[in-house]
Amino acid sequence: MPTKCEICGHDVGQPNKGRSVPQMRRYWAMIRAYWHHWPETAERQFESQEHMRKWLQMRAGHREVAVSMDLDGATKDAALLIAEAAIRATGEYAVPVLHGDALVIWRPKSIAFAKLGHREACRLFDDVAAVAEQVTGLRADDVMRETEAAA
Repeated sequence: MPTKCEICGHDVGQPNKGRSVPQMRRYWAMIRAYWHHWPETAERQFESQEHMRKWLQMRAGHREVAVSMDLDGATKDAALLIAEAAIRATGEYAVPVLHGDALVIWRPKSIAFAKLGHREACRLFDDVAAVAEQVTGLRADDVMRETEAAA
């Protein structure tokens, strides 16, 4: 097994070697940069940087199904409104999504060091960057450089 991560070069050769702090710092810098450069014209707007991060992670596939309910007899628009109100009332972050005749509510999975290994984190962070680039049209490295230069 290689001792260096093929994505970032972090030494992961030792058993139970966790993620690197520089990897996390870079990820949070990218999230902050996209928060400051998020287009006002984007379909999805966020209450906070944290909500944006969680939405990006879920769009990148780092999510689980919290609830799935059949919409038999309910209009899809009404079901989405009810689900969004219920999510806000709990103070949690989740996204209601229509799948055929069902309403599915996604919630983000944790990115805690103990829950997400180094290589998995590298892939997720790259996938999050790809989603953000798709929505904003801005490359992660460029956005981070601009944000750093403005500070």
